[in-house]
Amino acid sequence: MLTRMNCSLPYPLASDVSVEDYNFFIENKEISGYKLEYNNSTVYVVDMCSNEHEAIVALMYRFFGAHSPISSNAPIQLRGQPLHESPAGDGTRIAPDFAVYPHETYGPNPPVPHPGPPPSDIRGNPYARIICEIAIAQTCSNLKRIKLYNVMNTCNNPQGKRDRAMKAILRQQGVPKQKWKFGTVNKDGSPTGPTGCHGLNDPNYVITIPVSDVFYDPAIPAIGYTSLPPPPATLMNATFAIDLYEIQQMVLLGQAK
Repeated sequence: MLTRMNCSLPYPLASDVSVEDYNFFIENKEISGYKLEYNNSTVYVVDMCSNEHEAIVALMYRFFGAHSPISSNAPIQLRGQPLHESPAGDGTRIAPDFAVYPHETYGPNPPVPHPGPPPSDIRGNPYARIICEIAIAQTCSNLKRIKLYNVMNTCNNPQGKRDRAMKAILRQQGVPKQKWKFGTVNKDGSPTGPTGCHGLNDPNYVITIPVSDVFYDPAIPAIGYTSLPPPPATLMNATFAIDLYEIQQMVLLGQAK
């Protein structure tokens, strides 16, 4: 007799796994279609790739590439799933969905081998200055940036699509955490109200991040780590603009009907 497995996420994939073995696996195996997380010797599948997930990643390339062409010489470098030490400080590796770096012309490579200081990715390149995560099955406790909740049965939004709650969280060093609820309904299914996310360029639903954040790089004279000249002032005075309405509409376009 076949028994249907409970495959709700997060799903425990393996237990009694050391940090070293986990890191070796994700550094040496091609992981496609799912996201893993390590917690107390257990490896979990915490999310799966989907149409909506990949569409948002593509939008992130557009939002963050607005001030820099895709080029090996561009001051701003964009990467998908670069391996980094986890900010949790437990020695595990993470592969964020999207990351933004300075070109080495403006952000020198750390003189101290990985992990530094200053911090670097696992290959000794400068640590990403902006990291983005897109979560669908992951819980909010694991959320880094953008959370998509389950598709609802209601179909009351102006686009004629099934309703869906969405949330964005922005964490910046030295700045209080910011949150935006930008779906067509709230998590409990109630309408988002007259001030909801209903159109492009609404300042209440546009996340702005200074481009200068990509190049913030304080010197550490004790180890010979000195700041390099900044990029052009026109770039340093610009901002990235992430329009949550565009993300909302891309999610509604790609979700299950």
